[in-house]
Amino acid sequence: MKTLTRSLLIASALAITSAVPAMAKTFVYCSEASPEGFDPSPYTAGGTFDASAHPVYNRLTEFKKGTTEVEPGLAEKWDVSSDGLEYTFHLRKGVKWHSNDKFTPSRDFNADDVIFSYNRQGDAKNPWNQYIAGITYEYYNSMEM
Repeated sequence: MKTLTRSLLIASALAITSAVPAMAKTFVYCSEASPEGFDPSPYTAGGTFDASAHPVYNRLTEFKKGTTEVEPGLAEKWDVSSDGLEYTFHLRKGVKWHSNDKFTPSRDFNADDVIFSYNRQGDAKNPWNQYIAGITYEYYNSMEM
């Protein structure tokens, strides 16, 4: 009986101490590759995209888990023109930006943010187009937008 009690005490102590690291709220991501960066737009490597595009960023639309069915993300719904060339996204309201020591958001997410995300990739004159010297936007450019 003493052995059982001692085993239970040890197991309880281990359970309590193993929960302590979880309370630190540190995000740990395990990847099969070393990501080139955490901005998915200038990179095409799967490891980079997997480490940044899904854990870090929200998208206008998402894929329903395990399928190719498109579902709402930052866009609540969308309309497609009859020729399939124009999409109108209806954005969710009240979406907040993350804040940290160097950034305090002054407003909610809106269409200006979506436009910025596309323009910085497609407009060489945009100040954020070459925030890393020599980067290219192969995925964006291949879409011929």
